[in-house]
Amino acid sequence: MGWSKEHSNAWLELMDAYEEFTAKVFRWAHENNDVKYHDLYMELGIPIIERDLHKRLRIMNLLRNTDMWDEKAILLVRGELTKIALQEEDEVAACARMALKKMKHCPERTDVADKVFIIASTEAKKEKPDCIIFHNGCMLLHDLGCKEQLERFIPQYRHLIYLASGLDETDLKKLVEFT
Repeated sequence: MGWSKEHSNAWLELMDAYEEFTAKVFRWAHENNDVKYHDLYMELGIPIIERDLHKRLRIMNLLRNTDMWDEKAILLVRGELTKIALQEEDEVAACARMALKKMKHCPERTDVADKVFIIASTEAKKEKPDCIIFHNGCMLLHDLGCKEQLERFIPQYRHLIYLASGLDETDLKKLVEFT
């Protein structure tokens, strides 16, 4: 790309770095699926206690904002992304949901919905369940357009969703309507 000589040196350096970044992302996106899975799993499969929040957020933003590669990379790590979408706090969970929305096919979305129910069921059995998981599960099912699963999820975990987010009966009905 050509830039005007009137631009500042900082702008020119920034645009050079951006071009180099996009070229590297493009090369990585065309790597073998095993390589992509290994790289992503190393970053996303880290237990929550041991993770570097800023590093994970950077990876999540990369997955969400990079449109030059198809959904294959997302499909490779949908299990890890589902856990992140359920267990993380707002911003990181939202990035994971946005990445999962790149999945266009119903079987993959249904697979994620099934995983939501498994994780929520396991969490509900604990003495002190983490209510964030139920709110995030509700939001993930909504974002993926899984209306049928959302209609099952809400009655089952209504109280825990309310404890996490304050969403009441009216809010939850509206959420299902707009799915």
